[in-house]
Amino acid sequence: DKSCQVKRGTLSTYSSTNQQQHIQSRAESTAMSSQAETLRRRPTAGLIHQQLKETPSTDDESSSSCSESTLSREEETNSRTTSPPFEGGVSPQSRSSEMTRRILPWLGLAIWPLMLFLPILLNHTYKYHYSVVFPRTWYTIHGENWLDKSIEEGGIWEWGSEMYRGSIGNGNVDNNKPLRHPLGLSLGISAVAIGHFFLLIYFRLHQQQVLGKTTPIQRRGAVQYIYSDALKNHLSQPGGFILLGLYLTFTWIFDLLPPSYYSFSGGIQYTHVALCLICQDFVQFLMHQLEHVAHPKMYRISHKPHHKFTNPKLFDAFDGSVPDTAIMILTPLFITAHVVRTCNVWTYMAFGSSYANWLTLIHSEVTFPWETAFRRLGLGTAADHHVHHKFFKYNFGHLFMWFDWVAGTYRNPREVWGKEFNEGV
Repeated sequence: DKSCQVKRGTLSTYSSTNQQQHIQSRAESTAMSSQAETLRRRPTAGLIHQQLKETPSTDDESSSSCSESTLSREEETNSRTTSPPFEGGVSPQSRSSEMTRRILPWLGLAIWPLMLFLPILLNHTYKYHYSVVFPRTWYTIHGENWLDKSIEEGGIWEWGSEMYRGSIGNGNVDNNKPLRHPLGLSLGISAVAIGHFFLLIYFRLHQQQVLGKTTPIQRRGAVQYIYSDALKNHLSQPGGFILLGLYLTFTWIFDLLPPSYYSFSGGIQYTHVALCLICQDFVQFLMHQLEHVAHPKMYRISHKPHHKFTNPKLFDAFDGSVPDTAIMILTPLFITAHVVRTCNVWTYMAFGSSYANWLTLIHSEVTFPWETAFRRLGLGTAADHHVHHKFFKYNFGHLFMWFDWVAGTYRNPREVWGKEFNEGV
């Protein structure tokens, strides 16, 4: 009996031990499953999870060896997936990305030749050459051979020959002086519009930092606005493109420009474009100062509405008043046409587009990559013009700072870095 009791006790003890080991084994299995689930959720733990899944639950010693084995496999996997060291510690991908980051902002330089897109297209391509696209009667007197010098005369409106009477320049009266054909006028306005279209696309990409990081000029930051609303206001200003279009129409149709301005002969005269821009900005510089100092009432009526923008944005360029545009833009335009008298229609077109679009760019609320180089050459930048809007008595020039240098009215934006303006603008 005692022997049986001992055996029963031994069996009971053995059964109890087995039961405890079974419970412990299940607990360890649960822990391992939980660990595997945690590792599985990690982004790089797919292989480890698979290894843990395939490893049976064991006692502490075998679990430890399994963990070491798993870790060694993980290290091996990482060593296979990690790229080998590169020369200089920089991978080709990083080098390429850095180069792209540096080059991308400079793509904006393309906006300058794109301002001349239409006159270049109609002069320097065979398929779209103006002589192929348009009837000869539109750009010659009575449709003579386009190779003849008569092409230089410009076209006339046959239906308008009895509609206008005026002088012919020598004091006599020409009772049959015709209206000028609107081809050149239409192309001129279209050249400005197409150049502006490219500018607006570029500026939107630049403003949204698609082409790289931008810096607001003033420390208080760029003014916030709804792009579509600001664009609509910019294009519909009575003192802006509307008044400019009316001026161009009136002076063209009624033959108020020098004769060469109606000529389609030759291509763009780039030296004449530069002369027109310089002359225009010089006269505008004088008229700008006149508006500021002539009389407080004159300033209040004409230029003060534009100076409500002490932190201007690109779309504020032509937001002012009709008298301001007439005094500071249209008057210089008329004077320039009669000072630089030998431009042809393509040169006049290129000058108009360059001037209107450059004048828009200098009102930008953020800098452009070319501004440092421009400032060294005395060419007008957005930061230069912000100085004028912020302090009123400096930088009266728009496209060129040369006249302010001579007059002693130039102030470099660098002087207010870290104060009113951001560093580096």
